Amino acid sequence: MNITRKLAVAATGVVMTGGLLAGSAGAAGAAPAAPAAASDCPSGWFCVWSGKNYTGRMQKVEGNNADLTKFVVFQGFKSWYNHGKSCDYEWYDKTNYRGNSAVLAKGTKGTGDAVWFQDSNKWVNCR
Repeated sequence: MNITRKLAVAATGVVMTGGLLAGSAGAAGAAPAAPAAASDCPSGWFCVWSGKNYTGRMQKVEGNNADLTKFVVFQGFKSWYNHGKSCDYEWYDKTNYRGNSAVLAKGTKGTGDAVWFQDSNKWVNCR
């Protein structure tokens, strides 16, 4: 697998934790405008931006999603923010919750030159 296609702990510098909890069916949306800050991600959503520093096209997901490949920004993004209300966000590099995965704690965000992707996600460690 191409290393630039992985959302790697080393690339983000973010401490990631693990866990699993079933959630509700997912929903996704896209905003063509270029948000100016991570805070433009609505509460309860996980958001990604095509550019670094939360610029470019924003895409967001809520709930569990077995297949994120239909959302173009999830296939090559440079910024992300877990603005979940009470859960951490677990991403997978394959559809149907398979492959490599990591958990992004609620409230964490990242940006940089690395290009990341995600093919499915679950909300976990809900409090």
